[in-house]
Amino acid sequence: MPPLIESVPRSGRPVSSPSRDALQNFFMTGVRPGWHLDPTADGQGGPPFHKGEVSMTKDRPGHAIVIGGSMAGILTARVLSDHFGQVTVIERDRLPDGPDVRKGVPQARHLHAFWAGGMDIVERLLPGVGNDLLAAGAVPLDLPTDVAWLTPANRWTHPFPGTQRVTSATRSLLEWTVRSHVTKVGSISFRTEQEVTGLRLGPAGEVSGLTLRSRSTGATADLYADLVIDASGRGSKLPEWLGELGFGAPEESTVDSHLGYATRLFEIPAGFSARWKAAYIQNAPPAEPRGGIMFPIEGNRWVLTLIGGGGDYPPTDEDDFRAFAASLRSPLLSDVLDVAEPISPIWGYRRTGNRWRHYEKMAMPGRLLVVGDSLCAFNPAYGQGMTVAAKEAEVLAGILADCRSTADLPRALRGAQRAIATRARGPWMLATGSDLRYPNTVGATQTRMDRVVNTYLDRVLARASDDPVVSAAFLRVLNMIDDPQALFSPRLMPRVLLGRRRITAVPNDFVVAQRLSAVPVGQW
Repeated sequence: MPPLIESVPRSGRPVSSPSRDALQNFFMTGVRPGWHLDPTADGQGGPPFHKGEVSMTKDRPGHAIVIGGSMAGILTARVLSDHFGQVTVIERDRLPDGPDVRKGVPQARHLHAFWAGGMDIVERLLPGVGNDLLAAGAVPLDLPTDVAWLTPANRWTHPFPGTQRVTSATRSLLEWTVRSHVTKVGSISFRTEQEVTGLRLGPAGEVSGLTLRSRSTGATADLYADLVIDASGRGSKLPEWLGELGFGAPEESTVDSHLGYATRLFEIPAGFSARWKAAYIQNAPPAEPRGGIMFPIEGNRWVLTLIGGGGDYPPTDEDDFRAFAASLRSPLLSDVLDVAEPISPIWGYRRTGNRWRHYEKMAMPGRLLVVGDSLCAFNPAYGQGMTVAAKEAEVLAGILADCRSTADLPRALRGAQRAIATRARGPWMLATGSDLRYPNTVGATQTRMDRVVNTYLDRVLARASDDPVVSAAFLRVLNMIDDPQALFSPRLMPRVLLGRRRITAVPNDFVVAQRLSAVPVGQW
């Protein structure tokens, strides 16, 4: 999840150009020079979400297949269950019976949180998920109240009354709880330890199903469907399958800042009490590529993640892990290491490049869609993937709302991939814009517009630390309730560019192990 939005200290000079409209368009389209996305795509993310609306015919005929059983796949399956009589989820792994780590989610041991914009959609699709997560020990965090957040400008954010709630838990608990609700939907079935080896085309050149291979026996079988959706993640084989069928592979955009992180679990000390529940020492590249974040999770534990960008990877051995924490701009996380009992090994992760496969730009066979990381994989350090998957499921629900039979699918799916892709645009611009701050980032270089936007976001984050109006607007974007262009509204821009600091600075070298709870964050 960290860094949330990268930024660097600046001099306070106002941004005068490009125009506000140009900046808003930059975020609405997600286009950098050399990119040519379809100008007819809906910049607002496609049709609205219709809770509980059942389409197709009364008895919901038809069969839909989802490739992949992670968060994007199971949320997609839940949406499809309102429109198809049978939904099959194909998963390579053997799914655990409880909230356990599995091979297909290698980043599961690291920090995860569900932003409010995603959790709201999940709760509408699967009522009761939020309560079940809390009952299992997930921790609600009200932002900004519950987080001691040191911004790149060396300011601790003021604990204004919480405006957004984040759900903090292990990825395993989040996924297992959602999947437990999905498996109760009678029309959804899971076929596990099965590998898809290719697509099947019907006489009309549309996808009619796929070929499966059992990972345990090697036996193969064909499975037919009216709609196939690829949610198999970063390792998706869809480009290969499309190439085999003569459609070619999608164009790719990649941005890799060589960011890595290292994570360890700690038991929260008995009797610990503080005004804050979580802490975030934000990276400030290029000058300060290091940062760290600590969230509470189920089981009375802290998950502490150290982050390094530009190839400055945090180590996974004990002494160097501690030294890396001690090198941060605040001693807070280093002090945690001194007083909290470690209860896990140190895990590293470095597969963090952003990659967008532009299926929305290519000719695809009918009755095939792509969602989740198969479509657009973000640097996981920014924590966007699960919420974007939920928002893509929301778009899919709207796309299918008017279908009355499987014969309507070709019409309903016309332009559907473009509509789904719009949900990735804002998060993509924030993630890649942050990653482009590191000097050795590969795949793209900062354009003038990138620099202007990043400078403006510096100002947003600086103002958000002490202005409640800017703070609330920023948190709505961070939680993916509003699109990034909301930060360029006529109401907000004067406060960002012309506003004066409202809260006195506090030193950042105040935390000692004996007074871990004494974290001043502004004037209370």
